[in-house]
Amino acid sequence: MPMDFTPKYCEVEELRDGHLFVVKLNRPKGLNSLHTRCHMELARVWDYFDNNDSSWVGVVTGNGRAFCAGNDLRVNAGVDTDGDGETLKPYNGQKLKDPESGFGGLASRKSVKPIIAAVNGVAHGGGFELALSCDILIASENADFALPEVRVGLAALAGGLLKLPRLIGYQTAMEMILTGRRIKGAEAVKMGIAQRLVPANEDVLDAAIKLADEILLGSPDGVQLSVQVAKASYYEGADIFKMMREQSTYPSFTRLFKSPNTIEGPKAFTEKRKPSWVPPKPLADFQKSKL
Repeated sequence: MPMDFTPKYCEVEELRDGHLFVVKLNRPKGLNSLHTRCHMELARVWDYFDNNDSSWVGVVTGNGRAFCAGNDLRVNAGVDTDGDGETLKPYNGQKLKDPESGFGGLASRKSVKPIIAAVNGVAHGGGFELALSCDILIASENADFALPEVRVGLAALAGGLLKLPRLIGYQTAMEMILTGRRIKGAEAVKMGIAQRLVPANEDVLDAAIKLADEILLGSPDGVQLSVQVAKASYYEGADIFKMMREQSTYPSFTRLFKSPNTIEGPKAFTEKRKPSWVPPKPLADFQKSKL
């Protein structure tokens, strides 16, 4: 199922027989800052990823020296930052409006597929929130994280005010949120924001792809169930024991135990060979078991 449009604000690669989906934000002159048309396009890109049964793991990074510098504030002031007269016009025949999936098409998305943030440089404001919306963060030593919204009369409303305190603790997060303090990749790993650190002279995207390859060794059904249950527990659940009981009600749970991958995994282990996974069936086929 090829993508039926060519993105303007990002580059997309489908690797590993289409199982690995790589998105590179591509507004390097603006440090990959994003405006509404970008959000709308990226929502389409990630919708394609979610709806394509052959896409199993995603990676998002930025071209140039920035991951994403956040909101393109110049567009808020009426500036045509694309320089082609299109910035402030409708996108794909639709009025400009932030998508339900949020900043960068990811901040409010409830994908059951794992997405890795390969943070290569500046990740400020919405860019930091975009990274926080991913399941795993890999940071270059050159990575630069901050939530500077209060310095420009705004607030980190794309998830930063909610996700960062949960991740690193209330007071530690508030020190960053209220001051806009910047931290580099090594400190981000130490604080638990990022999980792996990549030396400045190495490619963080290569490291993310290697991690994705590790994930691809697992059953896509098992991986997606793990993401769905863990994400629900982290963002929605308060009672861990209740969540343990309810995990069997998720559509990805039903799909897992009806999938040939559940037979193939143990069989391959017994035969001492690499599993031959098949694409999971559409999650919509199992929605009757949804909470």
